[in-house]
Amino acid sequence: MSVVKPGSIDINLVPDLVSTVAMAGPLLAPLIDKVELIEKFGKHLKSLIDLFAKKREATAADNLSIKDCDDATNIVKPIASHGGSQTFNVINGPVTVQLLTVTAQEASSIIETAALEKTLLQNPKAEVLQRVPMVWKRLERDSVKSEAKTTPDRALIEEIDEKPHAVFFTDEMSHLKKQMIGDEENPYQAIYFVDVVVSRSSGKVVSYRVIGYYGKEELEPLPPA
Repeated sequence: MSVVKPGSIDINLVPDLVSTVAMAGPLLAPLIDKVELIEKFGKHLKSLIDLFAKKREATAADNLSIKDCDDATNIVKPIASHGGSQTFNVINGPVTVQLLTVTAQEASSIIETAALEKTLLQNPKAEVLQRVPMVWKRLERDSVKSEAKTTPDRALIEEIDEKPHAVFFTDEMSHLKKQMIGDEENPYQAIYFVDVVVSRSSGKVVSYRVIGYYGKEELEPLPPA
């Protein structure tokens, strides 16, 4: 737990994410003893998180910026990565106001929504498909190499193309791959429901970038020959 008094934002971490507090410290330092600024910061923080708390359809919101998307992602990313929950409080003398609590599941949803909004803000004509069924055809279980220009992962999304294509995860979306294949079940025996950004070259599908995940279902076993 990190506490800055008087008049501050009290960040309670479960589990204790020391690295997050260390990163937040320099940002909070200029606000110490500035109660009004801190209260405004707290309200802005809540409104920012609330903007991304619900999944949206594939249309960019008018009241968002790319910076808003990045800020929301940076705030909740440690929660999605490490699990647990994080509570944000504003303390003004003896008065403590709890702004919000974000769970790991909510953090993942916020990151996915922010990624979708950022994609549409950067490229309003981006080809984004939501909740499409995807089947893995080749998969590397190692951690996501977000900076890599190639990937061994291949998946089939029949709604888009009849052939399997490369699948990428950005650094912000690395937790999604863990969610999808983190259990001991055979990933090739399941259908995964995802949001993807489609990349094309000369009209042909080249790759998919996963920006959302809604769960999976087991594939029906093939009838005996």
